[in-house]
Formats: sequence, C-alpha cells, structure tokens
Amino acid sequence: METVIAVLLVLAGFYVGWNIGANDAANCIGTTVGAQIISYRKAVAIMAVFVILGGTIQGHHVMETIGNGIVIAEQQAWEEHNGEEADAVFRARFPDDRLPDKAILVALLSAGLFVTLATFSSLPVSTSQAIVGAVAGAGVGIVGLNFTYFKLGVLLKIAGAWVVSPFLTLLLAFAFYRMLGLFLGRVSTLTRSRAISIAAVVTAAYVSYSLGANDVGNAIGPLLARFPDKGHWLALLGGVSLAIGAMTFGQRVTTTVGKSITPLDYGGALSAQLAAALGVHFFAMAGLPVSTSQAIVGGVVGVGLSKGMSSVGRRRLYGIFLGWMAMPLCAGVFSAVLYRLLP
Repeated sequence: METVIAVLLVLAGFYVGWNIGANDAANCIGTTVGAQIISYRKAVAIMAVFVILGGTIQGHHVMETIGNGIVIAEQQAWEEHNGEEADAVFRARFPDDRLPDKAILVALLSAGLFVTLATFSSLPVSTSQAIVGAVAGAGVGIVGLNFTYFKLGVLLKIAGAWVVSPFLTLLLAFAFYRMLGLFLGRVSTLTRSRAISIAAVVTAAYVSYSLGANDVGNAIGPLLARFPDKGHWLALLGGVSLAIGAMTFGQRVTTTVGKSITPLDYGGALSAQLAAALGVHFFAMAGLPVSTSQAIVGGVVGVGLSKGMSSVGRRRLYGIFLGWMAMPLCAGVFSAVLYRLLP
C-alpha cells in the first residue's frame, strides 16, 4: 500500500508539472514565436533543455518554500513559531511531522485541475498561485481557519512578490525596449535584425531556465516533505514533466501571449523576455514562487505601452487579470473541500 501511495503522489506531481509546462511554455517562447523569430517546434526544444537545467540546478529554493514554508506541520517549527509545546491535537493532525499524504495528493490534483482548465481556455494563468492556494487550502482542510498552523509571514511575502513581479517586468521591458531602439538606430537593418534574432533566442533559453528554477518547485515542492532525501530526483522529475507539457500542449497559450496582447517585433520580443527572465530568476533565488505568466505578460504590456496605450489589447488583458485573481482562491477552496470529502 505504501508503494501505491508513493506512485500516486509522484504521478500527481508529474501531472502538475505537465500542466505548468503546457501553460507556461508561452512565458518562455511566446514572444519569440509571436515575433516569428523561430518556429514553435524549435523554440519548444530549446525550452525543454533549459527548463530541465533550471529545475535541477536551482529549483530547490522554491521547492523548500512550497514543501515546508506554508503549512506548519513539523513539531519543532510549531514550537518555534508559536512559542509553546506542540499538544496532542497537533500531533494527531501531523503524526509524521509533515503534511499527510492525502493533503499532498489533494493539493497537487487541485492545482493541476485548475491549470488544465486555464490551458484549454488559452489563458496564461499563474501556476504559482494555483499550487500555493492549493497547499494552503489543504491546510485549511486539515486544521480549519486556525492561522496558528500557517506561516503567514511567508504567505504575505509570496503575495507581495505576486504584486510586484508584473510591475517590475513591465518597467524593465519598457526601459529595455526604449534603450534598444536608441542603440539599434545606429546600426544597419540587416545587422540589427540578425543581432536581435540571436539575442531573442538566448533570452528565451534564459526565461526557460528561470521557469525551471521557479516552477519545478511548484510542481513537486509538496513531494519534498514526503521524500526529503530525493530532492535532486524530484527536481529532475519536475523539469522533465514541464518539458513534456510544453512539447505536447503548449501551443494554445503561446499564441495568446505572442500575438493576442500586443503586436511584437524582434526588439519587443527580446525586451519582454529579458525582463521576465530577470524578474523570475531574482524571486526564484529568494525562494519566492512568483508567476512566470505574470512576469511575461507584464513584459509584453511594457513593450506595448512604449508604443502607446492603443497598441495594448485591453479586453484580452482583463480576462488574464481575472484569471490571476480567481486562481489561488478557486484552487484553495476546491482543495479544502476535496480534503474534507475524501475518506
């Protein structure tokens, strides 16, 4: 029975990673493909390589936050956080000093389900918000609305990063695009086109690496508490699952990001991608699971704003923003209810 549960949990983690890859492929290559710099097939191959590298090399920062930084399930952490000895109620809820297997499974399935729905709707949602909401919801399913069981400081930092990230990448992309225009105005058209094409492909690889460093933790972070000595293998599993998701079902959202928000030229693709890569990588190193979707959309909007408000597809943006706001709440409520319903 123990083996069956372990296999189910790993498959659930793979399912979440597949969903993240399918939805977040757009964040890595949507602008490059939208600007017609390279084909989708070539772009997704580059993404697959670098997302695995990012996950295996630097994915452990966010893995630790998702796995152990939201719900207080360890007796020592409880005592340090609340300044009192863990009682019998705490030990009954977390007998193994970690989230129960049912809670891990529920959180992964809840996050995966809502990202699947968003991907079929071609919406670039926040997979970070989905898994954080789902893990918190599973915690609510276990302890109710007892906030002494949650690391509220960490949750506030994560929420703050969600707010800051898209505005940061918007400003960076706006500045990059303006500076790039000044610089490239001094070189020939042919040289400019070739240089930007190469740079855009390089930044797509960098965004993919940042995606792996950030979102592998979203995919399999909950499994870290269950398999604490398998961190490197879990990171590899997460990276591979993201790559497979991008290769099998990533084209829908890629079209939304690359073409539906604002028309992108080569310089715009480069500026948006570089801004997103820098923003996501920064927060990943801080262990904060930010949204690569929010980062790249912020970058694309920044490029659009440099051309004027009329170039930004505001109706499409409203739908994306609505999805961002609804995702953590929906995943959290569903996770809490599902935990209570399952035996």
